[in-house]
Amino acid sequence: MYRWTRLSSQKWEDVWEERLQFLGPGRVAMVTWPDSKALKIETFTDKRTAESLANRFGGRVTKVAAHILAGNQSRPRAPLAIRGRLWIYSDEASWKRAKDKPGAVWIPAGMAFGTGEHATTATCLRLLCDVAKDLPEGWRVMDAGTGSGILGIAAEKLGASAVEAFDFDPVCVRISKENARNNGCRRIKITKADARKITAFQRADVILANLFSELLLASAPGFARKLPKGGWLIFSGVLRKQADEVCEGLVRLGFDPPRVIARGKWCAGVTRMGVAPATNTPTDTTGTTGKRASCSRSRRRIPSAGCN
Repeated sequence: MYRWTRLSSQKWEDVWEERLQFLGPGRVAMVTWPDSKALKIETFTDKRTAESLANRFGGRVTKVAAHILAGNQSRPRAPLAIRGRLWIYSDEASWKRAKDKPGAVWIPAGMAFGTGEHATTATCLRLLCDVAKDLPEGWRVMDAGTGSGILGIAAEKLGASAVEAFDFDPVCVRISKENARNNGCRRIKITKADARKITAFQRADVILANLFSELLLASAPGFARKLPKGGWLIFSGVLRKQADEVCEGLVRLGFDPPRVIARGKWCAGVTRMGVAPATNTPTDTTGTTGKRASCSRSRRRIPSAGCN
């Protein structure tokens, strides 16, 4: 994996987010410092994409050392608790002591992406917990844009009978397979695939889609065909200012008006296929429930980068 970085000014942050949105949600970090107007843009990707970014925008490309991808086990954090049903561990030793506990997931700390600390990823995990508790036995999951595999792994831990996960980035496919193997997952199949071309995939009761807004909308017709009436779509990777457009596009395809939760400039949301939302959406503990895309106004910088 490679890192592309470039310095700019904070006043151009929105412009850079628009320019680099094609990389996908959560794969670009915007870093600032106190008492400085400087902005560092950083993304983790494959060599070809990193070099293309450098040719197009300038900046610097460096190869990411193996120990960064493997994680810094010397600085573990406390497990990230999700709804009392999932615990995301950052170090192997702590996870091994708790791995017999249902819902224990190990994603190495220090990874360039996918540890669950990205605000919208954590929101997706909460929404998945809310949805999973009422699903019938044998429920199936599709994880589109799996990244590190954290959402698909969590789905199996919550009781999914089968998970089909995929990503278009071969680096993410490799790392998600390794994470699934480390977590002892047996019901996840991970492949390289395009979210717009999912004809060969099985139908699912829940689709998890960590995709930027244009790709989400382009993939949504396929998602609609893979969900039964009442099936769930949990999505993230949408910029707050694009939430209304995404919600309107989903409603046109027969989804219920989504409930959207914003963290900083990014949003996550949940909707169902063709069920009246008034009595069929999970309880919203963030104060952002509504039939239209309503985002909280709190602002918090999202520091994570990479897949998921």
